[in-house]
Amino acid sequence: MENPQIDQGEFDKPKLTKTLNILTILTIIGSAIFLISVLLMPTCTGFSKKMMAKAAESGQQMSPKDMEKIREANAQLEIVEKNMVPYIAINVLGAGLCLFGAVMMRKLKKDGYWLYIAGQVLPWVGNILVLGVAYFTGQMMNTIFMLMITLLFIVLYTTQRKNLIY
Repeated sequence: MENPQIDQGEFDKPKLTKTLNILTILTIIGSAIFLISVLLMPTCTGFSKKMMAKAAESGQQMSPKDMEKIREANAQLEIVEKNMVPYIAINVLGAGLCLFGAVMMRKLKKDGYWLYIAGQVLPWVGNILVLGVAYFTGQMMNTIFMLMITLLFIVLYTTQRKNLIY
């Protein structure tokens, strides 16, 4: 007697789509890099201030425009230094939510999407409240670039929501 072939099509476990796989891998890598950079912020801030002071005191002739850039950069670093603890807390929480959300989406869980969205929005709102809008307008190109990446990933994940089934 032969064993009849049973069609297991209905019972196959849903699989992670290629796009969702790539998005979550990029999110995990990006969140890890962002987390490391946030945790290194106190060291980087101090180092940057020392380097700018050394450049200003070097005796080399600097244009008024260059001196103004150094003053603006110092002012921004001071804002971060004064608010270092909330800055780190907000950004670590945001990165953690993005990371946890991506891991959940790899398991096709719908709640992962909302955790990811919260992790993307929290640092923007929190940092504007803690550091002020002036901090972001001082580095407009960087702010626009980072905002575009944030919005791109939110749109890409939103298009993949249909694949999240649990």
